[in-house]
Amino acid sequence: MLGIDVVRISRLEDLTQRFGTKGLKRFLHQDEIELCQRQNAYNYARIAGFWAAKEALSKALGCGIGTEIGFLDMSITLDSKGAPRIALDSQKMSYFQAKKSFAHIALSITHDADIAIACVTLR
Repeated sequence: MLGIDVVRISRLEDLTQRFGTKGLKRFLHQDEIELCQRQNAYNYARIAGFWAAKEALSKALGCGIGTEIGFLDMSITLDSKGAPRIALDSQKMSYFQAKKSFAHIALSITHDADIAIACVTLR
């Protein structure tokens, strides 16, 4: 299964500037917010990439963000080489594995100009 999402970086920059950390906490965990900070500023491209990644995973699951899954049911980390990894919390992983058979979630995020794109595959 495949999910893709595209978002304007400026959209997430506007959200962040308007609502600050309170706005980010609607779709990011605290450790994800920390990954999106560099010194005293936010990395808006990374914030947008994380948004797109979570949207893409929800699409790969076939439900979108809503009743079955929310932004905070997913978490993004970086591996030792800085590549992003996305995971479902254990309750949602059990729920979706019962509905769809997959053992691995793969994620790719890219940015260009004012666009962030994420692609998720379930294998």
